[in-house]
Amino acid sequence: SFRTGVIRASDVLPVLKEKIAFVSGGRDKRGGPILTFPARSNHDRIKQEDLRRLVTYLSTVPSEDVCKRGFTVIIDMRGSKWDLIKPLLKTLQEVFPAEICVALIIKPDNFWQKQKTNFGSAKFNFETSMVSVEGLAKLVDPSQLTDDFEGSLDYNHEEWLELRISLEDFMSNAIHLLTRLEDLQELLSKKDFPADVEGSRHLIEEHTQLKKKVLKAPVEDLDQEGQRLLQCIRSSDGFSGRNCISGSADFQSLVPKVASLLDKLHSTRQHLHQMWHIRKLKLDQCFQLRLFEEDAEKMFAWISHNKEVFLQSHTEIGRGYQHAMELQTQHNHFAMNSMNAYVNINRIMSVASRLAEAGHYASTQIKQISGQLDQDWKSFAAALDERSTILAMSSVFHQKAEQFLSEVEAWCKVCSEGSLPSEMQELELAIHRHQSLYEQVTQAYTEVI
Repeated sequence: SFRTGVIRASDVLPVLKEKIAFVSGGRDKRGGPILTFPARSNHDRIKQEDLRRLVTYLSTVPSEDVCKRGFTVIIDMRGSKWDLIKPLLKTLQEVFPAEICVALIIKPDNFWQKQKTNFGSAKFNFETSMVSVEGLAKLVDPSQLTDDFEGSLDYNHEEWLELRISLEDFMSNAIHLLTRLEDLQELLSKKDFPADVEGSRHLIEEHTQLKKKVLKAPVEDLDQEGQRLLQCIRSSDGFSGRNCISGSADFQSLVPKVASLLDKLHSTRQHLHQMWHIRKLKLDQCFQLRLFEEDAEKMFAWISHNKEVFLQSHTEIGRGYQHAMELQTQHNHFAMNSMNAYVNINRIMSVASRLAEAGHYASTQIKQISGQLDQDWKSFAAALDERSTILAMSSVFHQKAEQFLSEVEAWCKVCSEGSLPSEMQELELAIHRHQSLYEQVTQAYTEVI
């Protein structure tokens, strides 16, 4: 059956095959379904549990709307012992889950009229009526009766059973697959993201495997089977190639359910594909983010370490020109190595710009990290530039100072040499030379300070 938690044909297959009872798809004059117990001589051989499960199953074959109108039960007692009728009716009253409006009992051969009295003393919650085959046609339209009762309703039990089992298998497989697809949907709807590169890489691999599961879902196979069953029902061309399928009315009521399941399978898989691609984009972006964060963190650590080393170790400015030049050479080498690191920093900030421009889900966070990295680098670079300036000034100072000091002795010697000239012309010349020396010393001193 196709209702939740009920018996399926495969669960009662042995007793179904015996055709102890069947639902032909015929309807009584109220539009209610007809349950038929065909003529047989061995009603007493049926186990009560088998009979209970059988009628429970058959009660679910018509649609719920039809079942609500109440069943007409036809019990053919021809060829059967009359004393078996009461136990059968009692079983129906006790275990049949749907409403029974009337039980029409086909009178057995050589039926004695007096037995009516005995039968009438039993109490059932549905009407019972004994009729002949001819009388049955007055109560139920012959077009709704099988040829067992001289009706024209086409019914082949083997064909009905084959189609019924195929439909139930299809429905069961389709619902099972839908459940699997919905489980995959739940996996794909997760919003969590890994916190590191390795976790991101692992989740992307898992996600790739998940797509293989989606692709392997046998939707096409089920669609093909479902379409075949729909074609069989809609065209009234049964498995046996006859012009009409047995139980057609009940099968027709299943067409919307089968069609709906097929639509649901296709739409769910389509939605899964969309969800997979959306999640794949997010996971790829997460992987890019974690790589960016990892690279940025390395450069933050590099700047922090080198800045600390620089501030602690590079404090001297030179005790002389040669020392200042050595410090300047060392500093230039350190600054050059630092500029090599800036190549990596610049690459990281370029990556940040590309990710943000591409609409990354963490664009704000990426811009903050990139901005902080740029700020830290500029602070470090400014310290480097400041020391470069200081060392350059120190070098020039010591060079000029050493040049000045190297001339002092000669200047003093010039000032102390010889006596004052006696001639006016020579005296004027000496004054001029001394003035020039003064200006030279003053100029040299000015350049130092």
